[in-house]
Amino acid sequence: MLRLKVNITGNTFQDDLILSLLSFVTLVLLGHIQLDLVEGLPITLQSLLVVLFPLMFGMRVGLIFVSAYLLAGGFGAPVFAGNESGWNHFLGATGGFLLAFPIAALISGVAGEMASKIPSLNRITFITGAVILFMSQVIILLLGIGWMDALSHSSFDFTTKITSLMPRLLVKTALGTIVFVLIGRILNNLNSKQ
Repeated sequence: MLRLKVNITGNTFQDDLILSLLSFVTLVLLGHIQLDLVEGLPITLQSLLVVLFPLMFGMRVGLIFVSAYLLAGGFGAPVFAGNESGWNHFLGATGGFLLAFPIAALISGVAGEMASKIPSLNRITFITGAVILFMSQVIILLLGIGWMDALSHSSFDFTTKITSLMPRLLVKTALGTIVFVLIGRILNNLNSKQ
């Protein structure tokens, strides 16, 4: 929703690559920050960042940086939660969350791009951004927990797991919405001075 306000080089493709690199570096540096620990499942900023940047900068940026992140982690860069890496994480308990990242990034990016073309939604950017961030993170949560359920050899209480994670999801959505609005205001101020 903010992509049209960003003009770094004047070339859209180059700007997307720069934004993808900045998004990737931010995810690597901040994705490890742990907000809480629930029953062995790290609650980090990863799921917020993988949907926040596509919302702000579009689907292409989102897919590029999330794919780079997953490939880097798979090939051994310690970028996953707990400074972990390796392809085995795609098959373990948190694999569903990792595999949900590009899906949620795509949805967040497409929803942000579509919303930016609807004037009535542009007037309520704060609410629109919050809804897109929340729904995108819910997709990660549902796919991740569904994956965990499929791997579980015992009875798995899907409802209890979602209920326990929902307050944390709301906090991350609020944090992401604040960042989204602040960056939007900064870009508006920079563009008004030019």
